[in-house]
Amino acid sequence: MPLNPLEAALAAISTAKPQTERDLLVAAKCIGLMVGYDKRWLEETVATFDVDGIEYFVESDLWNPETNRKSRSFRIAGILDISATRKDNGHRVITDHKTTSDDIEDPAGPYWRQLVVEAQPSHYMLLEWLNERKVDDAIWDVVRKPAIRPRKVSKADASSVAVSGRYFNAEMPEASLRYLRDNLHEDGALYSARLAHLCGTEEPQRYFARRSVPRMDSELREWAIELWGHSQDMLYARRDNRWPKNAKACIAYSRPCMYLGICSGYDTPNSDKWIKKQQVHNELTIIESDGRDVLTNSRIGVFQLCRKKHYYQYELGIERLDEEEAEALYFGSLWHLAQAAWWTAIKNIDISIQSA
Repeated sequence: MPLNPLEAALAAISTAKPQTERDLLVAAKCIGLMVGYDKRWLEETVATFDVDGIEYFVESDLWNPETNRKSRSFRIAGILDISATRKDNGHRVITDHKTTSDDIEDPAGPYWRQLVVEAQPSHYMLLEWLNERKVDDAIWDVVRKPAIRPRKVSKADASSVAVSGRYFNAEMPEASLRYLRDNLHEDGALYSARLAHLCGTEEPQRYFARRSVPRMDSELREWAIELWGHSQDMLYARRDNRWPKNAKACIAYSRPCMYLGICSGYDTPNSDKWIKKQQVHNELTIIESDGRDVLTNSRIGVFQLCRKKHYYQYELGIERLDEEEAEALYFGSLWHLAQAAWWTAIKNIDISIQSA
């Protein structure tokens, strides 16, 4: 019997097999959020969308829209999270999963205002258009990462849980009940149950939001012109071997750039701390080339942020052997894994309904 969307998502999280305490906490956080997400969006999603594409690769030639000339050096590509058709009006939409620590409740807040100028919706919609699949709308499916962590539990509350076997209305495994009795503290399962109740029942609007990110045809043309311009800037930088540093980009989200040691003179690209990647785009393992001729939205963003970082990451193609994945990156990858499984199950529901 096929798994329902929530079961599929939780099974996907379990396949990641977290090892460290940090990984276990991130997995517990994803489980709690996924339970809340399913409660918030399941019925609406099934009623609204016919899903036709999940985590699919799209590529195209790069064209100069002002001269209709094709680039001999670059092509463009991306991985799109979801494509679907609205059941009410037949409009084709793409959906992108996002996680953030910012406030997402206020539709006029900074997070949503920034999306007005964000290039990613334009990049994806342009890719689809160049493949003769016109997109009517882009939807950002955003989850706010919770700040809460596992907490202590009072003796009275622990006794109540021991009697009922339930915590925040969720049945708890025996191992968690024993852990609570001995430690008066939440383990991963207890923490997930509290988080699921908080985001799924008490404050869903605080943690989950879906909003349209519209783009007019003229805006897609404008992005196509900008994209061509970026490609020419990259070619000039290659020709002159000019890759200036941007010191303002050395620290982001309280974490140093992985190449800071090289830029500051404490390391060199030839040391044994670095390896050359066979594929410079970690997310595009499907392509056959080394990726140096491929422009993605992420690559353009790095080029705009710091040309020296772009050189090391996409031209030289090096990465640290001991580079640890930050918690935010691990959370994002695990969340995308769960989302792909959830939406795949939604798609299977649609297929079952259509074939019935």
